[in-house]
Amino acid sequence: MKAPLSTTEFRPDIEGLRGIAILLVLLFHAGLPWTPGGFVGVDVFFVISGFLITGKLWRESQQPGGLNITRFYAWRIRRLLPAALVAVAVISLIGLLVAAPLDRSALAADGAASALSIANMRFIGSVDYFAATSSPSPFLHFWSLSVEEQFYLVWPALIVFLTWRGGSSRRLIAALLLGVVASFALSLWLTDASPSRAFYLLPTRVWQLGVGGLLALISVMGTSRRAGAFAWAGLAAVAVAGVALTSETAYPGLAALLPTAGAVALLYGGAAPSGPVRLLTAAPLRFLGKISYSLYLWHWPLLVLPLMFLERALTGVEIVIAVAAAIGISWLSWRFVEQPFRYGDRFRRATSWSAIRAGVVGILTVALFTQGFAAALPSSVVAVQPTASPSGSPTASNGPIALPQDLAPSLASARDDEERLRGDGCLAFERVTTPPDCEYGVPGSAITIALVGDSHASHWFPAIEVIALERGWRLLTFVKVSCSFTTLPQRNLALKRAYRECTAFNEATVARLSEIKPTLTIIVNRRTFRPIAEGVTPTIAGAAFGDMVARLPGTTAILVDTPDPGRDVPACLSKHASDIRTCLFTQETADNGEIGVAERVAAQASGATLIDLTGEICAAWPCSPIAKNVLIYRDEDHMTETFSRSLATPLGVEIAKLLSR
Repeated sequence: MKAPLSTTEFRPDIEGLRGIAILLVLLFHAGLPWTPGGFVGVDVFFVISGFLITGKLWRESQQPGGLNITRFYAWRIRRLLPAALVAVAVISLIGLLVAAPLDRSALAADGAASALSIANMRFIGSVDYFAATSSPSPFLHFWSLSVEEQFYLVWPALIVFLTWRGGSSRRLIAALLLGVVASFALSLWLTDASPSRAFYLLPTRVWQLGVGGLLALISVMGTSRRAGAFAWAGLAAVAVAGVALTSETAYPGLAALLPTAGAVALLYGGAAPSGPVRLLTAAPLRFLGKISYSLYLWHWPLLVLPLMFLERALTGVEIVIAVAAAIGISWLSWRFVEQPFRYGDRFRRATSWSAIRAGVVGILTVALFTQGFAAALPSSVVAVQPTASPSGSPTASNGPIALPQDLAPSLASARDDEERLRGDGCLAFERVTTPPDCEYGVPGSAITIALVGDSHASHWFPAIEVIALERGWRLLTFVKVSCSFTTLPQRNLALKRAYRECTAFNEATVARLSEIKPTLTIIVNRRTFRPIAEGVTPTIAGAAFGDMVARLPGTTAILVDTPDPGRDVPACLSKHASDIRTCLFTQETADNGEIGVAERVAAQASGATLIDLTGEICAAWPCSPIAKNVLIYRDEDHMTETFSRSLATPLGVEIAKLLSR
């Protein structure tokens, strides 16, 4: 069977399409408002890759001797690996130097995973691609490269198997079509059930690589007027996806059909005289397409590494400088790394096995380098006794404020210093709709205390457990991640949709508590919960909070949510151990100006008692993340178990007052 024309000749329109894809990704990562869906550029790359590589594999399978897998892998190594390994090594070197000491081991693991082409597996369940964070990984973009490489570890072998002893492409098309359908079905299901897995996993992305492969196997390049119309429609589809989709969109799922179908249409008719060929072959787009691989490797770290160093968001001018630097460095990478390894006589003359061995050695060397360099950097935090306020808590002063030597918990163990509800299975995760049976304190006691709310209720558990044990009370928990106790419908950022499970969980909580009739129910909501409705003010949120609390039986108390540091506290302290003033936060930080507003409204609406211990956590502004020698926060907003337990005394006083009425 003759190889399709569209996969045997160089197509400048495809180079331009690559330029569009990388431009979309670049604008999205730069945070510009024009392309909130610019992440779809990756989907376009998947389709292009499936189209070109499948066409190459099919052509070689039809040559005498069939497809030589070792030769394919050697070509793939020469084409992609040198630039990627240089990028990983340099990013690791700079990143480990500017990262907070506590983040170095994780960053080194990210780098090693990127070198080994398993970055997507590394980020599943731990990193939301769309979540804003104060310390994003400079290797996050390697997830898509890992998906492609994993696909091409399997696909050539399958082609060899299906084309054994010759034959037409029908078996290959049938297998690919089956894979596309199964992958798309899995993507639809997982986008609702587990969006992180749907986004990062190879099986949920195979269909995008596969449709490009199908096009390479079943079509020739369209040159008719109809093909041109298809291409214009495809360009419109990609553009609409880039403008209309957002980080809030459930993705990939059905939404991914738009850019994927658009890319297929552009590949089919992009070279047609009546299509957008002049646009696609414009010099600026072709230049971006030419360096698109290196630009993909370098643009993200050049946006993230300055952020890590400066510990703040980049200004508009700084973003422009970073993008310009990325383009310049990417051209250098293309010119002096990509091209020599791809076309240089020395490397082209090397045997396939030599290239593969060199590739394996290179991968292992870079992966070990990231680990070794991280281990060689100082990991301990050396500090002296801090300047202290009269209460013993570090405060703003004219001189440096050092980290306490006897900090509890230590920074090394801070992130693991959390309440045991998560380990016990009593902090319900996203998909849970029924509160688990969790009993603490003294079972069988005549007095039952119930704790209700989200993870910010959960981090009060150690203090409440101390009180329950001291006074012989029974303690029950009804807490669920990201699930505020409110009548307002909520959206879950991880699930990328309405948080139906939260609504069901709250209703089940009300039903259970109506049966149990506890002596006292304590409710805590995080201030920055995610209502679906727009324009929800603290007053509106408080009224909805109060409406829910009013449905509970018996005595109720609402705890004011804790102040929000707005940054990863242990990481900040580890980076600024000699002077922690950088890690203090103000009332203008995050949402601290609204402390207690919603809770007061809720208490008035429901008749609940308001308990406000903000003064015990933050005696004065700017607020320190350390109280005496105790670390308050284990991350960006949750208290350490150690500090939570220290609040048992003041909280116990307030509860005793309430129960004595």
